[in-house]
Amino acid sequence: MEENKDQPNYGLDFPLSQSAVMSLLVQPFLPTYTPTRTASLQIKKSSWKNIKKFIKYLDKQRIVKSKDRDGNEVVILDIDFKDHQIESFTPYRLPKKDITTAAAPGGKPAASLSADPAVGQKLKLVSLLRPKENLAPIFEPSKADPRGMYTAHELKQILGTYIEAENLIQEKNKRLVNLNPIIANAILSSTADARALSTGAIPRDTLADRFLARCSPFHAILRNDAPLSSSKPKAGAPPKVEIVLETRSGNKKVTKVSGVEAYFISPQPLADELRKACAGSTSVDQRVGSSPKNPVMEIMVQGPQAEAVVKALERRGVNKAWVEVTDKTKGKKK
Repeated sequence: MEENKDQPNYGLDFPLSQSAVMSLLVQPFLPTYTPTRTASLQIKKSSWKNIKKFIKYLDKQRIVKSKDRDGNEVVILDIDFKDHQIESFTPYRLPKKDITTAAAPGGKPAASLSADPAVGQKLKLVSLLRPKENLAPIFEPSKADPRGMYTAHELKQILGTYIEAENLIQEKNKRLVNLNPIIANAILSSTADARALSTGAIPRDTLADRFLARCSPFHAILRNDAPLSSSKPKAGAPPKVEIVLETRSGNKKVTKVSGVEAYFISPQPLADELRKACAGSTSVDQRVGSSPKNPVMEIMVQGPQAEAVVKALERRGVNKAWVEVTDKTKGKKK
């Protein structure tokens, strides 16, 4: 009400759905400074248990006028902004961010720890591959660890050493590699490589691609020039920061951001920056379906703000190639 004094209904468009009440009037005002705190501040953990019961209570108090819709949802049709309970309401005292200062050289206080440490960081994404057990003979000539992790370039060198040690390069065509039982059984497929198996030879580049495909993908995200030895690679392909644009509550558009934790980014400071940069409300909540023990947080920003989010991520060292933008606001083409 204080921020939207000059707008009709203080900027609210009726009817308000349950999700709109949560995203516009509840979540932006919660002190969710850490993922743990965010996960604990949920309507289902309050005495109301769900937002529908809370709206029904406000209706009984005549603070709002509500109506059931589709049996499973209740919407707010109007709010009595002059109700004495609203006019006399005193905001609760909320916890503040932890601010720790230390004396810097010269006696001046050091920078507050509440500032986002992710801003200005340098990130490096390393893609690795771990060979499967049946590929172990390929590693013998180079004396490399068959269960180690390697870059694609390193694995191609190991394969090249094996090909030379076994003298498999054709004399007439240096691009072709003669097959032996180990390559045929461990690397090639009886269906995709039927022609190569029948002729007994395969192009060297194709063989390298098949070799890499027989390895399991891993990745490591390194921060501020940290060595690879300081990080424990994780299984799977490198993660993407997901930006999704959606339409909610009629024609209102929102931008959802998730997956920033993998890049050493805390969701709440990022949400605070986006709130100022986009001049709209933001909220941080646990992503639906994520594990309660290791919650993945989701930032929601009012409006289509994909460009602003990408710029904020770039300030934190995230390359555009590591970001995936999905626009669900555009209608399907007929």
